[in-house]
Amino acid sequence: MKNTKLVAAAFIIGIVIIASIYGVYSLYASPSEPSPTATPTVTPTTSPTGTESPTSSPTSTATTKPTTKPTASSNTQTNPTPTPAPTEVTVTDGAGNTMTIPLPVTKIAALDGGIAEILCAMGCQDLIVGRTDSCTMPPSILSVKTFGIDDYSPNVEALITLDPDIIFASSMLPYNPTSYQQLKNAGIPVYIIDTTTPEPTNPSKLTKDELYALSTPIDFTCGLMQNFTKIVGHQTEVDTYVTWAQNYNKIVKDRIYALTSTQQVKTYLEWYGYGRTFVTQSVYQAGGINIAENQTVYSPTLSTEFIVEQNPSAIIVLIASPTHNINDFIAAKNDVQNRTALQNVDAVKYGRVYVCDFYARSGVRCVVGYLYWAKWLQPSLFSDIDPATVNQELNQKFFGTPIAGTFAYP
Repeated sequence: MKNTKLVAAAFIIGIVIIASIYGVYSLYASPSEPSPTATPTVTPTTSPTGTESPTSSPTSTATTKPTTKPTASSNTQTNPTPTPAPTEVTVTDGAGNTMTIPLPVTKIAALDGGIAEILCAMGCQDLIVGRTDSCTMPPSILSVKTFGIDDYSPNVEALITLDPDIIFASSMLPYNPTSYQQLKNAGIPVYIIDTTTPEPTNPSKLTKDELYALSTPIDFTCGLMQNFTKIVGHQTEVDTYVTWAQNYNKIVKDRIYALTSTQQVKTYLEWYGYGRTFVTQSVYQAGGINIAENQTVYSPTLSTEFIVEQNPSAIIVLIASPTHNINDFIAAKNDVQNRTALQNVDAVKYGRVYVCDFYARSGVRCVVGYLYWAKWLQPSLFSDIDPATVNQELNQKFFGTPIAGTFAYP
């Protein structure tokens, strides 16, 4: 009996030992299943772009994707510091003079009609506190006080008393060095610029592609307005004008490009007096050939004999008509047509004498003058365009009102 108990006890002890060994083996040899709560939760510390923080530990990377979108902490967002408005601008004018102008400009004296009209088209009329008698466009500018006849003979003392932030004038002002120097000595920035292109390249020897690439009066005006924005702002208004004007610029250039040399019209261009002319690419850009193309100076005076010998098929006369009265244009046309020496010239015989306001070939109205010239010289190419309608389109678009008056005839 005693032996039986001993055997039973030994059997039970063996079972316990075997079970213990088996449990230890299972603990170390069997793969463990991760507990759902054992997955580390990582709160993103970076911006929503997901860029990993350089301080994060590789062992902290979660094995599952976050269940929510990371949101940037409110303290990571900062408002950009606004760029302070400039207090001055340094510019170089058309005469090569460099000057520093305090900003913002709130008082302008515009002494040249073309410049005044450009500034008004840019939306700056409310800044113009002084003008000269030559500044007549748009008509609303007539309410601004005048300070002299023109920029050659301004009322210097009154302008100094006015104390504008800047004076805009044409190259006529430096021809009066006393007045010019007095204004500069008063500490007023005087910006000299002409609204027409400087002495241009003689285009008679250029290829069609070279002629096409030459700057037109429209290109010049657009560039001039862009320069003005550095002083007076109004970039949006200038961008609108540039888009509008360059549309017509391209129309003319593309159609003129197709002409052969035999289709170009021989043209005599006259300005401010019988025989006075100038060598300009504008005649070619409108589809003509300038009879003065081989003159050795930019602005020669042609003899009657030379004009008759050249026998131009068209004559374009430039005049200044401050009131834009049609009678000024009719009188200029009749003057040319009644010249005895020109009666056998084709332009006179066939009634191809045209008159254009000088300011319709410069400034904002250069588009209008450009279209008139092209239509006069190449009527078949521009039968679909009415320059008078374009002129009223300009008035409405940039001055907000129709403007009466003649700018070209017929």
